Amino acid sequence: MSSPRVGRGWAFGLWAIGSLCGLALLWQSFEVYFNLGSQTPVPSKSDIARYDVTAILCVGSVIAALVISILRRSVWLIVFSSILVVMALGGSVLFAVPAGRWVPPEPTGEPLSPYYKPCYSGSGDCN
Repeated sequence: MSSPRVGRGWAFGLWAIGSLCGLALLWQSFEVYFNLGSQTPVPSKSDIARYDVTAILCVGSVIAALVISILRRSVWLIVFSSILVVMALGGSVLFAVPAGRWVPPEPTGEPLSPYYKPCYSGSGDCN
């Protein structure tokens, strides 16, 4: 990458790859979860693997474009690459397969012992 044009070309190419992968994430989410009037389907392992590869390629390509932009010290390339990084990360979270994979599961409470007796204030039965 001896000239700024070469770096700019790489950045544009990586932007295109990232943008196309972002559209692919949208399509994959639609393909897995779109249904009319039936229960929400459970994604298969191949759907999850395909999402993982596409999301990594999407985010990785725009981060690589950002690195090239920083190395080239081009303000406009850095600004646009930064915007695309935020959009790629947001799209990867928004169109995640399986849905909700970035949300921690609800805590499950321990079942109460069958010998548990509630303690009421003023009852005098509390241990």
